[in-house]
Amino acid sequence: MMPANDMSSPSHDQIREYLHRQMLSSVSHDLKTPLATIIGSLEVMTLLDAKLSEDKRRALVSSALTEAFRLDYFITNILDMAKFEADAVRPRFESARLSQMIQDSLSRLGPLKTRGELEITQVGTQDEIVTDPMLGARAIGLVLHNAFKFGGRKAGKETPRVEVAYGMKDGYGFVRIRDHGEGIPDDQQVAVFDKYTRLQKSDQQAAGTGLGLTICQHIMRLLHGRIELTNHSEGGAVFTLIYSDNRKS
Repeated sequence: MMPANDMSSPSHDQIREYLHRQMLSSVSHDLKTPLATIIGSLEVMTLLDAKLSEDKRRALVSSALTEAFRLDYFITNILDMAKFEADAVRPRFESARLSQMIQDSLSRLGPLKTRGELEITQVGTQDEIVTDPMLGARAIGLVLHNAFKFGGRKAGKETPRVEVAYGMKDGYGFVRIRDHGEGIPDDQQVAVFDKYTRLQKSDQQAAGTGLGLTICQHIMRLLHGRIELTNHSEGGAVFTLIYSDNRKS
């Protein structure tokens, strides 16, 4: 907990300093954990190679690969957050298809996407807009990562289930991503886009820098769009990415 001040409530600078220390501590832990697994798996393979069964060898390689993707995700988010805070990202608008952006985002998820069930549905026949396809796919990937990570945490369910719907509506492109997890309480839905939200006690059990949704919000603003969050009536969180058609940008 944050140290109490006997004389008065903590100042804004004190809160920022505290959150900064907590973030550094969290990031340090989240970077070291996958690295330790990678090193451990490779050490076992190096020392015991001749004694390992083929199944054990494959399991070690799979574990190292999964953690390598996780480490890459953490580092990429930290670097991207620094770029956004420095106002160093500029979109490049061109013709793009939402379907291709979704596929591009999935290709970058690595082993995570194989953990659960994925259903993709196109709404209507049109999905072409003018946007930055790389940033657009990055935003989708960040939400998908979140959905696969938390989408099975309900009633002890381990396998995430993620539903993606996309298309055009009223001149805007949309990608709607629903998970089947516990959902997000109404009073916390604004906070999930803050980069310090994962520092809350309830989030400490899940490894991650807590930057993904913050970066996604930055991207959608750059693309003149937005991200919306609701809870599904039957359970789970629903994130909707709404893309402006930037034909005149």
